[in-house]
Amino acid sequence: MRKKNTQKWFIKKDTRAALIEKFKEMKERIILEVFTKQGENEPYNALTVKFTTDLGKLSNKIDVKFNSIGDEKSKKYNVIRSPTILINPEEYSIRYTGAPAGEEGRSFIEAIMMVSHRKSGLSESSKEILSKLKEKKHIQVYVTPTCPYCPGQVINAFRAAMERPDLVSSECVEATENIDLAKKYNVSSVPQTVINEKITSTGLEQEDKFISELVDLKPEKEMAAPVDKKAMEVDLIIVGAGPAGLTAGIYAKRSGLSTIILEKGVIGGQVAVTPIVENYPGFQNIAGVKLMDMIGAHARNYVEIHEGEEVKEIKIGKNIEAITPKNNYIGKALILATGATYKKLNAPGEVRFFGRGVSYCATCDGYLFKNKNVLVVGGGNTALTDALYLKSVGTNVKIVHRRGEFRAQKYLQESVKRENIPIIWNSVVEEIVGEDKMTGVKLKDVKDGTIKEIKADGLFVAIGETPNSQIASEVGIKLSDFGFIEADEGRRTNIPRIYAAGDVTEGVRQIVTAVSEGATAALSTFEDISSPYWLRKNR
Repeated sequence: MRKKNTQKWFIKKDTRAALIEKFKEMKERIILEVFTKQGENEPYNALTVKFTTDLGKLSNKIDVKFNSIGDEKSKKYNVIRSPTILINPEEYSIRYTGAPAGEEGRSFIEAIMMVSHRKSGLSESSKEILSKLKEKKHIQVYVTPTCPYCPGQVINAFRAAMERPDLVSSECVEATENIDLAKKYNVSSVPQTVINEKITSTGLEQEDKFISELVDLKPEKEMAAPVDKKAMEVDLIIVGAGPAGLTAGIYAKRSGLSTIILEKGVIGGQVAVTPIVENYPGFQNIAGVKLMDMIGAHARNYVEIHEGEEVKEIKIGKNIEAITPKNNYIGKALILATGATYKKLNAPGEVRFFGRGVSYCATCDGYLFKNKNVLVVGGGNTALTDALYLKSVGTNVKIVHRRGEFRAQKYLQESVKRENIPIIWNSVVEEIVGEDKMTGVKLKDVKDGTIKEIKADGLFVAIGETPNSQIASEVGIKLSDFGFIEADEGRRTNIPRIYAAGDVTEGVRQIVTAVSEGATAALSTFEDISSPYWLRKNR
């Protein structure tokens, strides 16, 4: 009788299967040096040990070594925090200070693959910039487990450390496990990057900009694509990798169109930072980042996606050309699925305290405000969803709304009521106050005009969206009075061969409608390339 496999695993079965396939691409062996200290961050120590142990079982090219903080090896590598993981420390200075949990699991696996291939993956332009570095730089990127933008910035740092191991050391710091370090740099928004003890940026940066800041060169020098690099020619260029852009890519490729998707940030758009999605068919509820991971994985089966590559200019001629800092792309048609960004309050102190109390992403930054007093400004679905999420991670949250009733869906209103989240009605933020960091806000009562100041450690702004339509405006695409791209039922704009889909257009801004519009735009593109409507009209 066959003996049943009773081996216990920490990593889930489907994830193990995916990692086994991924690790087949490894070239050279890697060493993971894991350091822990009994009695310090125990739950994260256990997670780190179980996770890395499983990785060692999944590939014979991963060698995991466990160490105690205080031993000779920890002194050699100056490891004082538990848990810490070093990757091939004899060759590179790449470290995780804290468990690679949640979103950072992605950057950890990517780092393993990079080190195994012994290639940084930096673009040639970034390598040229980094070759000018003359002094040692230590990069710290502060992250939280739920921030989908953090892995991209961590990988920027790791690539630099691999390319210049002689001068660059890099560290991913899990902020909620290292509160003292987070307080030292007033980390209240992630990813936050610190280079040589100086805060250099908050948020995910494009690779060229990050490398230029590291070397103290101006990134503008690298904004144009290399003139000697051959342009990539495709049938369809899609700008944006949110639900609309990814769906358009699937439908376009299935229609037989060669397609490229260009995304200035990371896959998923605003859905990736939505804590819970409860209105997408087929899922009772699902984390926004998980939904977008699934859609993104589906899209990658069909189409090439370039993350961290922002389209800076569009040229219209015989073909349509999209220009990024890394390359030029020539296509027969283009779909704009650039989405929208968070609206600003435009209140005094908002810019000054961004990253030091003011945030636009509860999913990214909520963990940093556990047991602290925070406010959410807004009255729509996003504001109430953010408030509920912040309550769930242990903050003391209140909602500030300029009206006397919410416009959010009823089930969200009922949830807020059930969770006993306090509401400050008929009030707007007049000013955000503080010194080194935000300490409170001044609220104005819109009915009687009185102003009161209340203490708060954080302010999460959720008052609507501004369409990312600047590049559309520059080429003469017609916009609405509110800046949204105008498109017909086929998602055609006023300029032939350019289409628009998703939150950058007018209409209902929901995931299901974005998906629908992306599919429609791709099918219209296929139809028009086959039989151009603008030529038929001129006959």
